[in-house]
Amino acid sequence: MAEIIVLCLSALLYVGIVLFTSRLQDRDMGHEYNLSPRDAEPRYATDTGRMQRAMRNHLDNFVLFAAAALAVYVTDSDFWLTDLAAWVYLLARIAYVPAYYMGLAPWRSIFFLCGLVATIVMFLAVLF
Repeated sequence: MAEIIVLCLSALLYVGIVLFTSRLQDRDMGHEYNLSPRDAEPRYATDTGRMQRAMRNHLDNFVLFAAAALAVYVTDSDFWLTDLAAWVYLLARIAYVPAYYMGLAPWRSIFFLCGLVATIVMFLAVLF
């Protein structure tokens, strides 16, 4: 059941990332541009570009984690290891976003790998 709780918390994290990124875009280009169809490619500040990439990365990883969490839940494969992996995923994603935003290398990559490994563990628990 922890997997579903973490899935919901990860979705809420994504909402927070979107709102923060939107605020940075407003700062850089103005509210009118952010509401427009954005036909021209803007030049954002470095920190805004980082948050946009962190947001896309979170969404890419969220889809993979959602598949793993739902697979664990549907197959009733949850046990302490899948619960732990789900929480590790969430903590890694929470750490990843500010690490990316602040340009903390190699921490950003380390947090990414922790979340990815946790997701893979959940898939393996379903398969074996």
